[in-house]
Amino acid sequence: MNTNEQQTEQHVDLIALVLKAFAHHEAQPGSELQLAFISEHTDADIAHLIESVSDQYRVAIWQQISADRAWSVLHLLNYETARHLVKKLTAEQLNGLQKKAVERDIVTFAEIFPDDFVEDFLDQQEASASELLQNALSYPDESVGRYLNLSILRARPSATVQRTIERINKLKPKNVVGIYVVDSDGVFRGGCNLGQILAAPPETRLQDILVAMELISDSEDMTEAAQRLNPVDGFAWVPVQKNNKIIGAVAVSLLMGRLKERSLEVFTTEATNDEEDLFTPIPVAARMRAIWLVTNLMTAFLASAVIGLFEATVEQVVALAILMPVVASMGGIAGSQTLAVALRGIAMNHLKSSNLKLLLHKEIKIAAVNGVALGVLVAAIVGYWFNSAILGSILFVAIVLNSLAAGASGTIIPFVLKKLRIDPAVAGSVILTTVTDVVGFFVFLGLGTVLISALI
Repeated sequence: MNTNEQQTEQHVDLIALVLKAFAHHEAQPGSELQLAFISEHTDADIAHLIESVSDQYRVAIWQQISADRAWSVLHLLNYETARHLVKKLTAEQLNGLQKKAVERDIVTFAEIFPDDFVEDFLDQQEASASELLQNALSYPDESVGRYLNLSILRARPSATVQRTIERINKLKPKNVVGIYVVDSDGVFRGGCNLGQILAAPPETRLQDILVAMELISDSEDMTEAAQRLNPVDGFAWVPVQKNNKIIGAVAVSLLMGRLKERSLEVFTTEATNDEEDLFTPIPVAARMRAIWLVTNLMTAFLASAVIGLFEATVEQVVALAILMPVVASMGGIAGSQTLAVALRGIAMNHLKSSNLKLLLHKEIKIAAVNGVALGVLVAAIVGYWFNSAILGSILFVAIVLNSLAAGASGTIIPFVLKKLRIDPAVAGSVILTTVTDVVGFFVFLGLGTVLISALI
């Protein structure tokens, strides 16, 4: 049994034990809920457990976590799971969390705690620390500045290795996350890692060993910064600038972690809001899903309205009504295939403005080839089935044009949604279905109306 299988089995065993304890407690009202064994497990196991059970059990499980471990477990939770859990905590439990909080905890989770929780924490800090923390909290949650580390060393290109080491020792090496070379005009020249400096002769100047590095902006989105970042070997931190001045650094691991999270979100295909986890409370989950269900309902009415325009034609030629699902299905499948390719390109940071036209041309050509090939096949079957070459020809044209619309919209829609900061994995399929249904029905029934005399 490999490690992953063992971990999965341990998770299942823990979940089963906890659910069994809850079932026993519910079956015997008044009995003590036995959950002390939870504390014997790792923080990761407990976080996985909380995410694997429904909302009604989470607070009881949280009560088994010692104050010293609480923040560690919270950091391991999905952000939205943590948000829902914190809303359920009592004032006493929140007070316990506050006593053990450090700056990193507040920076990460400020939005999910009550305002007075954060304000009280800030009031307890020294003036300098409080000012730095307030500066971090002034940035949006997903911006680079929110996670900025100011513990950097700025040095001139002419500075020697010996002088730089002396400065580092005064600050203590563990307190310096980056050594960045800036000229007299404040222009960033590059970075030096500690290994380079310690290995170089004392009289070596930093300009001779510096490494060119890419700067990111403090106002830049974490995911976008990670997507364009080319990490430099030996550097765990990336320099951050504001108004063309170096102000700090952000960890490469944090940037890559955000990119990984975003990639997983994009590949999620369920039409649910990205704030929902496995056991989000029913009222909250229902409201989240209802938004897109209502949107889908409205688009369905739009497709129905198009059909309604040709009501008289459908009544006279029943075959058109029989074949409408064929047109819709062909367009929907073709569009979903293109949508999957585009989503993968976005997730891997391959699809950009610069190559959107290339992908669009490629997908339209593929749609044309498949549309013609399948259109001929379906037209032949329909022509034979209904003994009508005209009906087969109408279906052929509708399938080809709908395939082209599916290829184009399947490429463009997710790209536009990404620019609008709407999750393309959630909204893309809803909009795509509307486009293919409307185009398919309009072309098919429109041609049927024009050629109705040949069909009756």
